Amino acid sequence: MKKIALLLCTVVLTACATGPSYQGAQTSDFTSANYAAVDKLVAATAVPVDKKVPMLIATVVNIDSLNQSSRFGRLISEQIATRLTQQGYNVVEMKLRSDVYIREGTGELMLSRNVRDLSKSYNAQVVVVGSYAVAADYVYLTLKTVTVTDNRVIGAVNYLLPLSQNNQALLAEQRD
Repeated sequence: MKKIALLLCTVVLTACATGPSYQGAQTSDFTSANYAAVDKLVAATAVPVDKKVPMLIATVVNIDSLNQSSRFGRLISEQIATRLTQQGYNVVEMKLRSDVYIREGTGELMLSRNVRDLSKSYNAQVVVVGSYAVAADYVYLTLKTVTVTDNRVIGAVNYLLPLSQNNQALLAEQRD
């Protein structure tokens, strides 16, 4: 009986250690790189951003086609929003809005004419925008904090992620 209990404990602990987990998601290279980029973006902002004033997050888009994104870009946008929320910023959930240009399979694309209107309805001070470019071995990313009143870039950061098998899968077109 002790051997069975010991074996069962070993199997359970092994499954916990090797299986998907909250901790694994928080410490993955993908998440860590995105969180570090947000931390640098916040630190590099030239104008103070009031944490109490709403902030908008646009979907990170393909630099070659600014009206297209992918699961890769949408996931990065989600992680940007998550990290800013963890840091105490007032992040507006754009997916609940009906007046934002949301293209199915793409995400929340901030058209410049909508940004001012949205910023007024939320009294938002900034929008975080971003783009990515796929190269042979890496995906190059740029994030910017832009004031909604005059489209001034007040913070920016560049970083890269390896073009791993996981990232290739996130970049692949979804097929129904």
